[in-house]
Amino acid sequence: MAKQNFIGLVISQGKMSKTVKVRVQTKAYDTKVHKEVIKRKDYLVHDEGNLCKEGDIVRIQAIPKISARKYFAIADIKINKGQQFALYESLAKEKVAKEATEKIEQFLERRKEYENTIVQVEDLKTLDKLSNTFQSDPSADREFLLSEINAIKEKYNIKSWPSTEPVLKLEVNEAAKDLTILQNRVDNIKIILEKLMSEEYASHRQQILSDLSKTPVEELKPFTQKNILRKFILDPRNECPVTL
Repeated sequence: MAKQNFIGLVISQGKMSKTVKVRVQTKAYDTKVHKEVIKRKDYLVHDEGNLCKEGDIVRIQAIPKISARKYFAIADIKINKGQQFALYESLAKEKVAKEATEKIEQFLERRKEYENTIVQVEDLKTLDKLSNTFQSDPSADREFLLSEINAIKEKYNIKSWPSTEPVLKLEVNEAAKDLTILQNRVDNIKIILEKLMSEEYASHRQQILSDLSKTPVEELKPFTQKNILRKFILDPRNECPVTL
């Protein structure tokens, strides 16, 4: 007599030793609704080698009862979806750990740069103080002051003090440059908008508005026209008729 065989999905694993829960779906004709319906049944299945993972498609086969609820065993693993998921999970954990390590390294590097910047600022303050003392206090030990000043100047390759060249590369300087560039761009857009709204560029304005708006140009209010024209200017694919 052939033993019972089912194909099912492993829905739970690791809660009991050498045991997995497998869900089997079967179709049955329901006389009440007069159509086929899907029925699901869960089995506790013996997994001798603890090989199955959640998500695996397996074939289970009837065996002599091991316990009151366990009378099937894993006969074959059809698709190792659970194994693949476990692999993806381990790779994801490695990636997260690597990214966390990189972020920590970047943070430590930024902190080191910040600490170095503080040291440099303190050295420059000292240089400024020594220079003022050297120039204003005749009773000071000028030889000692001069040696200290030269040591700091040599450390940062400063030719003269006060220096007309940048000594420290600070992030705030880069941010100020970016802000200046952004402000210049905003000013340029305002100038272009004003020109497009003038009578000199009326034909260009009419053409742009008619292409981009479904509403007739005559019905568009000035602020709406400006918004449409601003979008046109900001789109790098468009060729602006106004030159600065």
